[in-house]
Amino acid sequence: MDLKERIKVALGIDTEEQEVKLAYEAKLADGTIIVSEADELAEGVVLNILSEDGVQTPMPQGTYSLEDGTEFTTDESGVVTEVSAKEEEEVEQKEEEEVEMTSDETMLEEVGNVVRELLENVTSELNTIKSELDELRNENLAKDENIVDLQNENLELSKQVEDLGSEPSAEPVKARKFAANTTPRVELSKADYAKLSAQEKYMYNLNK
Repeated sequence: MDLKERIKVALGIDTEEQEVKLAYEAKLADGTIIVSEADELAEGVVLNILSEDGVQTPMPQGTYSLEDGTEFTTDESGVVTEVSAKEEEEVEQKEEEEVEMTSDETMLEEVGNVVRELLENVTSELNTIKSELDELRNENLAKDENIVDLQNENLELSKQVEDLGSEPSAEPVKARKFAANTTPRVELSKADYAKLSAQEKYMYNLNK
């Protein structure tokens, strides 16, 4: 130890420079390295620029962006006055909007499926009702046609009876002529009765 160092030790002067511990280190968007003794980037933290040879210089006043998109502002002393993570907030907001859109789309899809199922059920029920109505309509039409046929037959029989009553008889009709006829009358089915002519039906009904 030389004389100069002995004098410094005697005077209590530390000959070794105190090592500065840097807790925070980051890169700006342009690649510049910034450091701080603080643990994190926050308002009130002093920032320095670290050069390639290890020399620190105070951060000039201005607004800067880190590589991760975080923005901050420093004053003329290099003290951080504002910190904002705009891009991160935008990404989070975008993710939230995407989640909301996905949720809305899922809900709309579920509602659409329910409405589609209801429409299919209603359509099926309407088709069933329509089919039943068609069957009833056809049955009613068939009944109406039968009624018309019977009415026409009655009209024709009535006309024939009137015609027979207006014709003069060649000889007086004797009541015993019909009474003498003891032959039992054959009962006809509806199908056989329908095959008879108008006059035959009249005679058949007359012998009842």
